[in-house]
Amino acid sequence: MEGSRDPYGENMPSYFQLLTDVKWGAEQNLREWAPNTLSSWPSEFIHSLVKYGHLTWIDICLIVALAVLWTILRYTATRLCLIPLGQWLQLTPHNMNVKFPESTWKCFFYSMTWSYECYVVLWSGHTDFFQKPLTIWTDWMPSVPVPAEIYWLYMIQLSFYVHCIYACLYMDHWRKDTLVMLFHHLLTLALVGVSYATRFHKIGVLVLFCHDINDICLEFTKSNVYLKDRGHKYHALNDHMATAGFFSFAVTWFVFRLYWYPLKVLHTTGYGSMLYSPQPKMPFYFFFNILLWILQLLNVYWFMFIVKFLYKVATGQMDTVEDLRENEVADKYSNIGTKDGLVLNSN
Repeated sequence: MEGSRDPYGENMPSYFQLLTDVKWGAEQNLREWAPNTLSSWPSEFIHSLVKYGHLTWIDICLIVALAVLWTILRYTATRLCLIPLGQWLQLTPHNMNVKFPESTWKCFFYSMTWSYECYVVLWSGHTDFFQKPLTIWTDWMPSVPVPAEIYWLYMIQLSFYVHCIYACLYMDHWRKDTLVMLFHHLLTLALVGVSYATRFHKIGVLVLFCHDINDICLEFTKSNVYLKDRGHKYHALNDHMATAGFFSFAVTWFVFRLYWYPLKVLHTTGYGSMLYSPQPKMPFYFFFNILLWILQLLNVYWFMFIVKFLYKVATGQMDTVEDLRENEVADKYSNIGTKDGLVLNSN
């Protein structure tokens, strides 16, 4: 039907076309599943997960082993490299021992994983679902083999979020939104894990590709925030780099999370999955689409804070980048009252 206008999704739909197509896909899915099935959704979801899910003990053991490895590597890098580097740079004690090592470690890790995601999605030559997102569903089947390069990407991501749960409780600097971030890590772990087990791995890779780049910009910005005051001196270069990092954060947030993510990911999950799936009934349609749309609402919500910050910079109300999630920074700005700091966050 409507897919004939662009059978592979090579041309980006408009936002209006996105809503129209997703509405059609949802109506199609509701027709496929009987009303009495929808009324018993929890039990049917568990039944479908058992029927279509595929996660081996080897996968679980590998995820746990890699999570332990990331924790050991972070402890080792912090003690042997990052704290000595902070001492050499003459950072303040708390920035040297906690904040700077945390942000530097995360910036390095996210840079490596997103570079690998770029290889898988754009450069390997083995996939074209970024260019043709509607084709993701043409060969979907339960327990379909996962290509090795995507398999390792999932093992790395799942194990890293297991590590993040531990790190959030025992390693990271405690912030006002620590419990929120812990919930975010648990939710992401569940979403990524279910997408792997149900072999929705292609769409999972696109979701990771559209979100992980912002974490690089975020941690780069935070690292330079900690570096601008060192050796009892103010360093303008790091302040400028923090500002540049934030503007990169804003631009990539719009392009990846508010343009590519809805018009590629949400379009193909809501529309392409019903148009091209070889299965007469597409399982987990509403489960994944509802969670992915909630993620999009969070993206829009956080972008409002980014726009607010840009407005304050443009009008001269703000001249520095800070992280108001940190208690000591929030206290400082609440006392000053005339300036404001940026709420640095990424979900």
